[in-house]
Amino acid sequence: MKNRSELSGLFRGLGLTELESKIYIWLLENKRSTGYKTAMKIGKPVANTYKALKSLEQKGAVISDNTSNKLYYDTIPVEQFLNKIENEFNRKRKKIIDEVAKLDMKQEHVGIYELQSGELVYEKALNMINSAEHSLLIDCFPQPLQKIEKQILCRSSDDIDIFLKHYADENLEGVRQIKKTESDIVLEELQGQWLIIIKDAVETLIAFFDKSGEEMLHSVWIQESFISLIHFSGSIIECTLSEILEKVYSEEENKIEKIKEIVRSYQSIYSYFNIAEKKYIQEK
Repeated sequence: MKNRSELSGLFRGLGLTELESKIYIWLLENKRSTGYKTAMKIGKPVANTYKALKSLEQKGAVISDNTSNKLYYDTIPVEQFLNKIENEFNRKRKKIIDEVAKLDMKQEHVGIYELQSGELVYEKALNMINSAEHSLLIDCFPQPLQKIEKQILCRSSDDIDIFLKHYADENLEGVRQIKKTESDIVLEELQGQWLIIIKDAVETLIAFFDKSGEEMLHSVWIQESFISLIHFSGSIIECTLSEILEKVYSEEENKIEKIKEIVRSYQSIYSYFNIAEKKYIQEK
């Protein structure tokens, strides 16, 4: 019963009414049936059931057959129904994007916005990763990293600098990684997992999840270049210091020279601070 209730909620989220969801699930389990029998089995009025069946037929969830002088209803395979919804959504999505592009939009969004769901956080994160022009600075814990790792790797072959500070054991090819050497202690002591992305030193996403990394507790998207610029500067210094401290406490020889190499290696991304600063001043 619990599974049916959860499934019904999912179908309602796709646009079915409560009655349509109940009928559709019953037909999935029992297959070919008349409207009258369906109504009796689910305990709903016959007229309402037939009306809902007609609506389900129009939505592409069920098909009807009256070749035997009786009108029978059955479901199409659920995958086909979901594919129809997906194709229809993609068609409408493209149409909306095309129509919005025609609007006379005066300026880009500027401000600090609170995001209300984990899904929106990751949608924003992927958009930032995919649209970065020259740099990405990412600081994240294992669970959020799993959600964005594929997109990071896709951009790693592009001509952009990606600095990733993380607390996982894996290595990502083509990405400058600043790994915390005591990540197991960090994960044990902290009560949550975070995701921080700074794109091109002008846009920032900050999200905090529970300890499992599943439930989003708080998140803000900062589309304000001055704040992002300051955050970018502090984060780069933190990354530099993390790598320097690792060398200081290592058993390697020639530590001074290796520390100098670390500092030199950060010159390219420090230059993006100057680029973003000039852009900000020009805009003002």
